[in-house]
Amino acid sequence: MFSLDQILPSLESFGIWSYWLIGLAAFLEGLFVTGIVFPGSLIVDAGGILAQRGVVDFFDLLWFVAIGSALGGEASFWIGRLAMQRDPGRFDPEKSAVFRRASALFARRGPMALVFGSFAGPVSGFVPLAAAFSGMRYRHFAPWNLLGSATYAMGHVTLGYFLGGALSHLGASASRDLVLIVAISATLALVWFLVVRLRRGLPFLWSVMQSIGGAIAANPEVQSWSARHPKTMFLIANRFDHSRFGGLRLTVLSALMAYVLFLYVGSVLDLVLHGPIDEVDVRLASLIHAFWDTRGLRIAAHLTALGDWRTVTALFLGVAAMLMVYGRWPLALGMGIAVIGNVTLVALLKSIFDRPRPELAYFTETSGSLPSGHAAISVAFYGYLCFVGWRLRFVRPFQAALLDCAIALLVGSSRVYLIEHYLSDVLNGYLVGAFWPLVGITVAEWQSERAGNTVAFGPIVRSMAAVVGLMLSFSAIWTVMTYEKALNIVQTVEEIRIVSDIPALWTDDLIRPMTETIAGEPQEPINLVIVAPDLETLTASMTNAGWIVAQPPGFSSLGRAAIAAWTNQPDPNAPVTTYFWQGQPNAIAFQMPTADATLRKRHHVRFWPSAMETADGAKLFFGAASFDDGLDWGVTHHINPDIDAERDFLAKGLLEADGTAVQSSFQGVPAQQGTNFNGDPWFTDGAVDLLILSGPKKGAP
Repeated sequence: MFSLDQILPSLESFGIWSYWLIGLAAFLEGLFVTGIVFPGSLIVDAGGILAQRGVVDFFDLLWFVAIGSALGGEASFWIGRLAMQRDPGRFDPEKSAVFRRASALFARRGPMALVFGSFAGPVSGFVPLAAAFSGMRYRHFAPWNLLGSATYAMGHVTLGYFLGGALSHLGASASRDLVLIVAISATLALVWFLVVRLRRGLPFLWSVMQSIGGAIAANPEVQSWSARHPKTMFLIANRFDHSRFGGLRLTVLSALMAYVLFLYVGSVLDLVLHGPIDEVDVRLASLIHAFWDTRGLRIAAHLTALGDWRTVTALFLGVAAMLMVYGRWPLALGMGIAVIGNVTLVALLKSIFDRPRPELAYFTETSGSLPSGHAAISVAFYGYLCFVGWRLRFVRPFQAALLDCAIALLVGSSRVYLIEHYLSDVLNGYLVGAFWPLVGITVAEWQSERAGNTVAFGPIVRSMAAVVGLMLSFSAIWTVMTYEKALNIVQTVEEIRIVSDIPALWTDDLIRPMTETIAGEPQEPINLVIVAPDLETLTASMTNAGWIVAQPPGFSSLGRAAIAAWTNQPDPNAPVTTYFWQGQPNAIAFQMPTADATLRKRHHVRFWPSAMETADGAKLFFGAASFDDGLDWGVTHHINPDIDAERDFLAKGLLEADGTAVQSSFQGVPAQQGTNFNGDPWFTDGAVDLLILSGPKKGAP
């Protein structure tokens, strides 16, 4: 819910109102009641990223964040002061471990805690509260609160600004390994963050809510309204009755189910209305396919087997048998509803949407693509299984949530990596799967309250069930370890188009003139067309001219390149950021070191082979050249704005190295300027250099 890929476009769409929304996020982060669970700092960081991209003004954003944070601290201070004066008995902040930490920080650091505490996660909103309970005077509190708010604004907005380019660079150039590691780490860290906040802050938040509820109930106007509407008041009271399942627990579960349905409807509308996710789906599939390797495919196959029907069926029957013989039939009933309901709904939705599977899929699949059944069952079944583990006291709530998120993420990532589903299919499957364990838990808790103590079977039956459960578990493990399926034969033969007039490709709009990001946003234009017999000839000519083939992006190659860039060392075959053209990632890239012998500065060019040929059978390769002249914030490469100079440099070098090269130039796009994914500006006269090669000249070194 709180991922940057959702926060960023949402904030950007509000225009000038995004300042107010980010300021409100800072306020809610600084208010102890909402700061426990609200990711205000993450939204402020996202605002810093938007400032780096030029969407909002950096200094204006600082004012809004600082004022919002200061108001949140003020509200926490005065709530603590009023609660201590009016209702000291019921308002017990010592119940909260977070408040005790805040008090300890305030006792240790004094007023400086208002500065340090703003960066202390869940403690931030409680430090002003601790100041109020310590008896700190307001005239002392106010200036320190302003100082802490200004420090918070500067720290988080600057952090977001610094990360702006880095996040875009990683998103565009990271390989499957890096994407998987970053996704898993970020998701688990977010789950850890939210669960720890809830665990530490809920006791105190509950005491606050009780105090507020008591004050509302004691209000004469409320009492008068209650007397006039006894039935309505009875219904409201029942909704918050925590002594029975039909009260507060059912209310919370119902609200969660409604929220999941709301998110699901939003995701479906995004697909139906062809939102940005459509562009990401196709380009991400093409990018992943370009970097497949045998080891990665084998690992992904084992992970995807966790969501296979054979694995899930074996584990489901084994766990259900054990629950039944030990008298926990309500838990078994809830699990059955979660699994069967999920499978039925997924099959129905697949038939309704009837979305074709990706053409590049690794395994052969016959069902529809939307939603992903593996992703749905990874949440529905394994999520409910984690609930059972918590109910039986095998795991703690935090461990159960972390385990389910890890399994769901691994299964979903494997489906995207194997290109069995598009990314949107997996996200949609997560939402479908999230609904059914909530239904199963609701039924299980309701039946447990009605049934009371249930009788377990005797030791002989329990032993037999244990043997059956063990055999089924081994069957599931065997399925995962030996997972095999019919492979999909990808038809990669394209229809060859004979081109007699290359400039007409631009004038007749037969190609896209601009390169693209993974989301389909335009970047630098195509400024080179090379006609060569084949890719080998192009590679030989480029190599002869001093260019070096860049390695594909990978975890090791990116790590090595990062170290070389930070230490100002050379890396002749470092990877080049992946660009897209016509929806496809660049097939090959070349680079040439400069006399500075450092990766921070290099010539580089990306090429896309095409299904176009000249009348004599030579192939057309489309390229985009630019020059890296340094680093942005020590993280990402910065390109020289004059991309025409790099285009002409490459053409001149090939002409000198290849005696049979023929050069001409034509107008591809109007003279213009723009920015790339990293926000680096560029300008061009719009010309395209056309080179016709037949290979390096004889005797060339």
